[in-house]
Amino acid sequence: MHSITFNSCGDLSVLQMVESETLSPTANEALVKVALAGVNFIDVYHRRGQYPLPLPSGIGLEGIGEIVSIGKAGGDFKVGDRVFWTSALGSYAQYVNVPIDQLTVIKPELQLTNEQLLPLLLQGMTAHYLVNSSYQVTGEDTVLVTAAAGGVGQLVVQLLKDKGATVIACASNSNRAQYAKNLGADFVGIYDQIASLVAEVTKGLGVDVVYDSVGKDYFDVCLATLKDNGMYVLCGAASGPVPPLDLGRLSTKSLAIRRPTLGSYARTQDDRIARLEDLTNLIRAGKLKYPSAKAFPMDKTKEAHDLIESRTYSGKIAIDPWL
Repeated sequence: MHSITFNSCGDLSVLQMVESETLSPTANEALVKVALAGVNFIDVYHRRGQYPLPLPSGIGLEGIGEIVSIGKAGGDFKVGDRVFWTSALGSYAQYVNVPIDQLTVIKPELQLTNEQLLPLLLQGMTAHYLVNSSYQVTGEDTVLVTAAAGGVGQLVVQLLKDKGATVIACASNSNRAQYAKNLGADFVGIYDQIASLVAEVTKGLGVDVVYDSVGKDYFDVCLATLKDNGMYVLCGAASGPVPPLDLGRLSTKSLAIRRPTLGSYARTQDDRIARLEDLTNLIRAGKLKYPSAKAFPMDKTKEAHDLIESRTYSGKIAIDPWL
């Protein structure tokens, strides 16, 4: 089979396509034929060494495919099941062994193509838990969203509007800010306008919650926009990790900080199915829109990484290992 690996951390040049034997699944795994693998910023962090992995390593965590064989502890899964997963390292491959507890069966009645479904997985379920679980947004809340035109951000904006919240959306440039405006954001701006925009919209009171995917560069600015008892939710680190924080800084306004991950909010198959069903119901109701995944052949993986790092594309990026 063909897969993408890297032997050292660095720029795009470290990615290489290799041919190797397909490994049989262990007792608690299923071997899946990958139809589409998701390209996510965590893959870039892995490649760069920001989130170190033992090397050499495969890359990619997310995908959609079909089970071709199952280990002894396969549970209710069966060969031929169409499944998805969001945490199986080495998913940029034609076949990958996925832990049974990471698999979710895709119900036939879902009626979404792989390209339509992929954006709802890691990105869509992340947006869902951010708005519904990490902080339970209501129509009374005013919310600041950074990276609002990104894969997660654009979904967060729409989910917030479905809750009736007032949304202040910021992006890296005016075109991407306008993209968020077109999705329903009430007020938009670029990052350098965060402080003034929030002050103007809230009349100096601040926002109830910040969903920040940028991290280091605007952490202090975002934290300062919170009102008393507000919450800062860190859901990405596009500009780098947030530096160590003196918790005493939070006491002046009794602030809270949360760094959630999908793994703890979608730990079981039932959790994942419930979140996915909520998202698909919103699609049917015309309340959630997004572009289908843009698929690259495996030998164009470097181009796929280049595109996600450029921050010029608002849709989901994928690897099709059979193109």
